[in-house]
Amino acid sequence: MDAELTDDKRDGNNLKESSPERRLLSDSHPLFQNFLSSKDRHQVLERAIQSARNGIVITDPRLPDNPIVYSNQAFSDMTGYGLDEILGKNCRFLQGNEHEQPEVDEMRQAIVQGISFTTVLRNFKKDGTLFFNELSIAPVHDDKGELINFVGVQNDVTSRKEAERQVSEFHSMVSHELRTPLTSIKASLGLVEEGSAGEMPQAAMRMVQIAIHNAERLLKLVDEILDLKKIESGKLQLNVAMIDPDELLSEMLSTFQQIASRNGVQIEKEVATKRAFCADPNRVAQVLLNLVGNAGKFSLPTGVVVVKIEQVGKCARIAATDHGPGIEAANQDKLFVKFQQLDSSDTRAKPGSGLGLAISKKIVELHGGEIGCISQPGKGSTFWFTLPVVPKNDL
Repeated sequence: MDAELTDDKRDGNNLKESSPERRLLSDSHPLFQNFLSSKDRHQVLERAIQSARNGIVITDPRLPDNPIVYSNQAFSDMTGYGLDEILGKNCRFLQGNEHEQPEVDEMRQAIVQGISFTTVLRNFKKDGTLFFNELSIAPVHDDKGELINFVGVQNDVTSRKEAERQVSEFHSMVSHELRTPLTSIKASLGLVEEGSAGEMPQAAMRMVQIAIHNAERLLKLVDEILDLKKIESGKLQLNVAMIDPDELLSEMLSTFQQIASRNGVQIEKEVATKRAFCADPNRVAQVLLNLVGNAGKFSLPTGVVVVKIEQVGKCARIAATDHGPGIEAANQDKLFVKFQQLDSSDTRAKPGSGLGLAISKKIVELHGGEIGCISQPGKGSTFWFTLPVVPKNDL
């Protein structure tokens, strides 16, 4: 035992054989125990923790104020505090004057309950520099199931938080500085197309129509970016109402046809159920436009796209079927992943952001439904989604 303690001191850990962290570190896999002696196991584990790039501390909840009883070098490097300034203190010393963070209260509750917890805290280094600390805590129990320690693994995620802030500012800029003038440009071009600015040569009118089409594409991209931000931040609200299947497809048919007619494609509707279902009409229309828009885009000229709604079990199932080139099975997993394109080259024939289907998937899942694709190369594709006839409890 004396030899082990001497080795511990030489390594700078100053741990006692009976300490909680010593018991923690000796609790390893049987295979590990078979190949190494007790002394070597302790040294390997301690040196592994000391070498880790994550800041690691161990606290003892059985002592007053749950103090830190072990800290590795990475924690000192991250915070600027020496070992003698860390041991014996509660982790709250990093919070400075910001003890009222909601995340701190949640962490305290997790400690009281003895459960694992992960959060990001506003912490301060020894020199007063603010940094964002991603902290994961986990309880450690002895052989009798008694709580003896908490292990805290910490990472400085300040750079990530700064990137998130910049992304948030970008979305705000997109919303206010890009979408507003684009809407105005599109409206002005629409007036020119209608003849409000007087008659125009056919060639000039063709240029106006191209500009309108591209303004629509840009506005769609902006809306998709903003929608994705709302969904990922949990801020997308569903305004649900009862939807009549026939009215839904009838109202959308003219819009569908405008999209598809650009490729000479015809749209047919098939209503196989009269039972209303509960959903957000605008978001359902958005999903439908994405599916039908894709079907029209990839259909052959003079092709037909069938939009069908039916009841399957307790769900309304809406599907758009085309007779285009179809999709290889190996590529179907990419369809609903954001920014994924089956043809991602600069020279691809079919433009798109790669966001439409990913957003559609998230919208459908927010409703408690599912979305998918059935396709075979050379035989076309069917994109479908389901919505519960009975609304989710949390809608």
